[in-house]
Amino acid sequence: MNCNIIKDLIPSYIDGISSEETVAAIEKHIEHCQGCKDTLQMMQQSTVQIVETNVKDAKEPFKLINKKRRYQVIIAILMTFILTIIGSLVVQDVGVVNQFFFPMVTGDANIMDDSEGWQSISFSADLINSQDYVIYDSLFWKKEIINTANNESDVLLRVKDEKGDVIIDEILIPLGKGVKLDGLKRKEKYFFEIKAPPGRFIINAV
Repeated sequence: MNCNIIKDLIPSYIDGISSEETVAAIEKHIEHCQGCKDTLQMMQQSTVQIVETNVKDAKEPFKLINKKRRYQVIIAILMTFILTIIGSLVVQDVGVVNQFFFPMVTGDANIMDDSEGWQSISFSADLINSQDYVIYDSLFWKKEIINTANNESDVLLRVKDEKGDVIIDEILIPLGKGVKLDGLKRKEKYFFEIKAPPGRFIINAV
């Protein structure tokens, strides 16, 4: 078998689709023919380089997709961070929003003597308009009464409903502490009274 025929058969030999007889003939020939042997090696190297180039080309679109995905994740994280900051500033700075999510009214009671009677508490959400009752009109109320730390002593507290019936009687609230008021309903008026030594007392309902 001459060299021209061998060179024509080498591509099939490299691809592994030659018959056993052809493979045997090619391998026998290249043992004694350096030119055909060099041709075989050169064609094998070219095949490897083509395969490597194809793999690199195939990877390129995925690199672009991964890079785009990373940008999307980074942008999403930045947007979430910015929106969180803006939301926090809105809640802190806008009184209506803050009062909705963190409702609180400040109560004021001025006890003048040692009569040991019950004194009504007047409440205000804006320190301007006051009322003598609290309405828990939001799900965000904790329904807790706090004896602020600036007061002079512990206080006793009781709660009446709109009919004037006592529904929570004589709860001791230590100075600077709060007490949870269980059982109070939403959207109903509750009237608070305290008993304490003479002085002015600030009571917060949250």
